[in-house]
Amino acid sequence: MINSNLAFSEDQRDCLQELVNIAMGQAGDSLARLLEVFVNLSVPRIKVVKRAALVSSLIELIGHQNLVSAVRQGFHSQIEHRDVRGEAIVIFSDTSFTELAELLAYEDELNEKAEQELLLDVTNVLSSACLAGIGEQLEIDMGFSVPTLLGQQVKIDTLIEANQAWQQALLVEINYSLDNRDFMCHLVIMMSDFAIKALKLRVDQILEDF
Repeated sequence: MINSNLAFSEDQRDCLQELVNIAMGQAGDSLARLLEVFVNLSVPRIKVVKRAALVSSLIELIGHQNLVSAVRQGFHSQIEHRDVRGEAIVIFSDTSFTELAELLAYEDELNEKAEQELLLDVTNVLSSACLAGIGEQLEIDMGFSVPTLLGQQVKIDTLIEANQAWQQALLVEINYSLDNRDFMCHLVIMMSDFAIKALKLRVDQILEDF
């Protein structure tokens, strides 16, 4: 059962979804300018899950269990003098490499190292823009780490560390796709129990200002 202190009310969820929608739209615009194509994005999905259900929840959000590649980018901020940390993970379908190489006019051999460079380049644009946008919407300073590769053409369950300290997590997911292209990636933001409580306080302040 989800801790009631971590559950979002309908108003809180609607507010957070709107804030995230704006930020992820900005990230989609950054990706569109990088690839010079129109980028489709879904409505953000927000869910609090227990640690034991994280993998199944990710599979449910992403919609398949095929091999994927993923890059993570940690972030941190201060909300009401609380140190809040989490991570953004960009999960790519296993058919995305060729599309990215073509769109970015990558002329070298598409080997494992080249694929990693493509993943890191796209993630750096997408997640950095999204995290910066979320920080802007929440009116907090958002710092983030350099993107690092989590896994390349692996199953989703291998992406999640088993020794996480938290018991429950907030998942925020949106997917990006391209017209007439076999490309899709999912941007997933994960925050721990402590971060969820701080985030709820900030959302309540925003609601009070309306």
